[in-house]
Amino acid sequence: MTELKIEITIDGTPVTQDELAKVQEWRIKHVLQEMKSLGAAISPSAIEINLLPYQDAKQLLLDTKAKYADLETMKALYKEPLAASDKFWKAVAAESNGNQNLQAGQVFMHVEGVSMPQLQAVMGGELGSDFAAIINPEHFYSVGNTITGQHIIETFGCFGEPTEMTLYPETGDFKPLTPDPTYPIQMNGWVALASDDDKLGYGWRAYHQIRPTATGFDAILAAYLPSATPQEIINGHKWHLAVEFSEMLKFAVAHAKE
Repeated sequence: MTELKIEITIDGTPVTQDELAKVQEWRIKHVLQEMKSLGAAISPSAIEINLLPYQDAKQLLLDTKAKYADLETMKALYKEPLAASDKFWKAVAAESNGNQNLQAGQVFMHVEGVSMPQLQAVMGGELGSDFAAIINPEHFYSVGNTITGQHIIETFGCFGEPTEMTLYPETGDFKPLTPDPTYPIQMNGWVALASDDDKLGYGWRAYHQIRPTATGFDAILAAYLPSATPQEIINGHKWHLAVEFSEMLKFAVAHAKE
């Protein structure tokens, strides 16, 4: 099999893995600072957190999240931010046009060195909180998978506060756009708030398109959000998706070699 190669394009501009690592470092330290301010047991001071090397900060965040891996424990720590996030998304939905005029945040990915069975195994497998935390610093809780549905706490778009949500697979005919016919595999789902199953007008959606190649695959990764969603979230989630899928693929390849 070809060595792993990941090419990312956001808004027509190539993005390197080094650039994604820098984004991760910023968001890792943001999450550590917030968890500490909320009362999480984190020994380094706020200044010391800012001075940590990337890998040390990443490990500290993984270790800290492991202490709060239980859903109710994490929800207790983030009680006020989660409530504020629910209120925020309800207001966005109220100002939006349901599932019409959705705003798209797309990432184009070209991958070599990952087989379709490897990709299907990692995406169709159980996405637990420990794995979710490894592939993106703004994942706080996860059970389920991308095929049958997930219960998630994550910060969307590198913006604001974490949201507790349920990702449901789309079982109807709705698609947020006309699919590219050269991408034969589609992953289509929608999000509801977990607190009360508010479907937000069905306007919060994930829609990924995948095209197998001889040495890997191409993908159009995308989130489609309600029309009144702030542009900062649309732009920020492109980086979230790029980090998440890059780290997921690195994990899949590393563990395939074990």
